[in-house]
Amino acid sequence: MAAAVQWEKLKEKASLSEFEIHTVPQNKSIPLWFIVGISDNHLVIKKAKYHTPSVKISIDRIITFKDFEFVYRCYERWLKGDSSSRQEAAKKSQNTAYIFALIAEASKQRV
Repeated sequence: MAAAVQWEKLKEKASLSEFEIHTVPQNKSIPLWFIVGISDNHLVIKKAKYHTPSVKISIDRIITFKDFEFVYRCYERWLKGDSSSRQEAAKKSQNTAYIFALIAEASKQRV
């Protein structure tokens, strides 16, 4: 599924109601929960209210489509175990863990 299609699905879901999802670590780390909301044309990441453990962020994170699209290109390689793809994404975005979780969430949603 194309990055733009997943982005639109996530924005639509967030515009209906904020929702909580968790990170998707590939090691034995404990997944961390966060809220996904929307502001203008961006997704907004906040600390979880209903699930624990929550991410520890001091301010809300803004996810732009440009950021999402770049990290999206690394996601499939990362799923297949290519650790360099995560490092590549992390060089461009401080929000890689959130975006990987967003892509996983969008992939679960029905069209």
